[in-house]
Amino acid sequence: MAPRLREADRRECLAHHGIDPQFLLPYSIAEGGPAWAFIDDGGKCIGLFGVDPVDQHPYFGLVWMVTSEDVFRHKKQILRDSPVWLNKLHDLYPLLGNHVDARNRSHIRWLKWLGFSMLRVVPEFGVERLPFIEFAKLRSKPCA
Repeated sequence: MAPRLREADRRECLAHHGIDPQFLLPYSIAEGGPAWAFIDDGGKCIGLFGVDPVDQHPYFGLVWMVTSEDVFRHKKQILRDSPVWLNKLHDLYPLLGNHVDARNRSHIRWLKWLGFSMLRVVPEFGVERLPFIEFAKLRSKPCA
């Protein structure tokens, strides 16, 4: 997946962590919390997403997602499935959030569409000290 990342996602990984996605993604999947893949009809991975626990904050999960350009060919399906998956993530953590690179416009639009609040701009975030936007969403209904 790493060699096929959208350029915006590659830039975000490097700006935030300073680690090439080819090393960061396997580590995130192996050492982080639950992760899932978007697979197209041909069996090709077009995106990855997950939620990681936050030390000392058992009700807060850090959500993340990276995609290839192929994701835009499946936009309708992903938009239809996103609220379902968001509810599943909220079953794990009532509060979800993270930081998104301010340059990553498609992710910001998607997060807003899902109901996340853009809390503040952190002007110098990550190893590259670039503007990132802190976002969060509190579960609106109790989980069954």
